Amino acid sequence: MSRRKKKGKLDKGEKIPVPSQPKGRSFPFHHLFAIALIAGVALVAYSNTFHVPFQFDDRLNITQNPNVQIKVFTWERVEQLVKNTYKDSIRVFSYFTLALNYRFGGVNVFGYHLVNFLIHIGSGVFLYWFLLLTFNLPSLKEKYGPISYKVALFSSLIFISHPIQTQSVTYIVQRMASMAGMFYLLSMVLYIKGRLSTGRPRIFYFGGMVLTYLLGVFSKENVAILPLFVAIYEFYFFQNFDVSLRGKNFLFVLLGALLVLGVFGFIIWGERYIQVIKEGYEYRASLPSPVTMGERVLTQSRVVLYYLTLLVFPYPSRLNLDYDFPVSKTVLDPPTTLISILIIAGLIGYSIWTAKKRPVLSFCILWYFGNLVIESSIFPLEMVYEHRLYLPSVGPFVLFSLLVVRGIEQWKYKLPFLKPATGVDKLSS
Repeated sequence: MSRRKKKGKLDKGEKIPVPSQPKGRSFPFHHLFAIALIAGVALVAYSNTFHVPFQFDDRLNITQNPNVQIKVFTWERVEQLVKNTYKDSIRVFSYFTLALNYRFGGVNVFGYHLVNFLIHIGSGVFLYWFLLLTFNLPSLKEKYGPISYKVALFSSLIFISHPIQTQSVTYIVQRMASMAGMFYLLSMVLYIKGRLSTGRPRIFYFGGMVLTYLLGVFSKENVAILPLFVAIYEFYFFQNFDVSLRGKNFLFVLLGALLVLGVFGFIIWGERYIQVIKEGYEYRASLPSPVTMGERVLTQSRVVLYYLTLLVFPYPSRLNLDYDFPVSKTVLDPPTTLISILIIAGLIGYSIWTAKKRPVLSFCILWYFGNLVIESSIFPLEMVYEHRLYLPSVGPFVLFSLLVVRGIEQWKYKLPFLKPATGVDKLSS
């Protein structure tokens, strides 16, 4: 007969694992608590914004836009909205939500702000879900599973409450940015769920991913980069950098699918955006301070690093709706242009070099720069807008949360009076 262990005793060398998530009946409660906390923090942060009047482009896109001023929804009226909007912008779904706001509230700003607020909460919840799934993948669970709940919740709370998101939430028309971010994060969640499923559920999840991807693209064009990040995510966390024949074959199939998707997108929208770029720079050439494509690209190297300083130090006086950002005329005018290019190249190079050893760090760096690449490249847009950070900011927020949570956990388990009774001395590394 085997001898029973005394209560609280461990065999020599035996370790008690720290549970990655609460178990049993308390498990759903922790998710409900997280969602409620995300919503509560968002409400505290934005409770005084529900009556902010229309600003700048709000008027052009809502109060002066007859296409969204629908009093009775009919198929003909919706078709008119889509056709008239699509002539100038593919952000048809964003305009459709504005039309719904107008139908039920006219030009009362409360309804518009409420929708923006709910979209922001949705983004925070989907970010929480995305991070929980990611840190509990087979390739990451041993290292990050024990702290997955804390990191996911902390990252989501920073995302929800950080002042840099004010423009995306309070500036009504910039729900385009927050909707794009929400659908992007939901698409990533559905992709992961699909990869972890089999049979009919997998079809359901992948079908949902395609739908949310399209809704994202038709909310704002920068969601078009999503397939590339799905490919990177697959290679990093599901394929585990497999460079064997099997891994290479899978990678070639994935890249081939991306190429086909890119060609398909270029056929549909390529001519439109070539014309947008051409006309945009022709217009900017006529301004008192003209900007060429080359100058914009050089300037953006400084802008994307300036964005990082706003994430680190979002002091109110540094946040602005309309920036007057100095233009880089050459690589050395100003000299910070070359320094910025070298820093960005160094960070991206480091992320690739350390990808296999530190995949989460690498992915977060690529997430930040990759999700800025469309709006911080050749398109003739204004130099600086804070709402462009809505989705890219996730990368730095996750890295900061990981640093804080792991630091606190390691410090906590070194203090004798805080050590758990189970005998666990430290987090699994």
